[in-house]
Amino acid sequence: MGLDHPDVHVAEPEAGQKPAERAYETIRSAILSGELAAGTHLREEPLARMTGTSRTPVREALHRLTAEGLALAQNRHRYVADFSFHEVAVIFELRARLESYAATLAATRITREELDRMKGLIEEIDGLGDASGEGEAERFFGLNARFHEVIIAATRSSQLRALTAQAFALPLVTIKRFVCEQEINVQRSNAQHRDIVTALERRDPEWAAAAMMSHIISTKPTALASRRPGA
Repeated sequence: MGLDHPDVHVAEPEAGQKPAERAYETIRSAILSGELAAGTHLREEPLARMTGTSRTPVREALHRLTAEGLALAQNRHRYVADFSFHEVAVIFELRARLESYAATLAATRITREELDRMKGLIEEIDGLGDASGEGEAERFFGLNARFHEVIIAATRSSQLRALTAQAFALPLVTIKRFVCEQEINVQRSNAQHRDIVTALERRDPEWAAAAMMSHIISTKPTALASRRPGA
């Protein structure tokens, strides 16, 4: 869906929100939801209308989105990034390496409260069953993301949080395209979650890193899914 499409949402200004932040949040949300499709030319004037701001805040927002990898700069123009199968595979590899290192740090820094929070998320995922329905699958992705966010927070590293932010920004529509078309093995994923939590409770950095690495790699999309009709 392009910027000139009549169904593109126009943001309502929030009280006290700065124009640059509003432009950033609105454009980013539109990209992550798929409202602004891959390859869309991010022109400043239509984006200013969409965000209810001017071109200057939009320009600032586009700089941030380009830094995050959600937009690409080409000859002074910007476009919504196209996450091909190859790019998605790279992102999963990056996540595996970054998050395994995060688990290494978290093993020596995580609190009892954070461990209990992770256990609570595991119980919530158990309640989803096999997550075969669309609503349950989306719920699983949300709970799974929160589980991983606790570990990143437990590193107590602002640098690591910044590094993982770009990989975590993978659009939901892209996740659905490459992952949801494959079978989601919720029970296996949650068993791996339990293994990660046990390693963190034991304060074992090597075990935590290995458990995290295998967990993420096991969910990496396969080339088969990328070749399916409509992929």
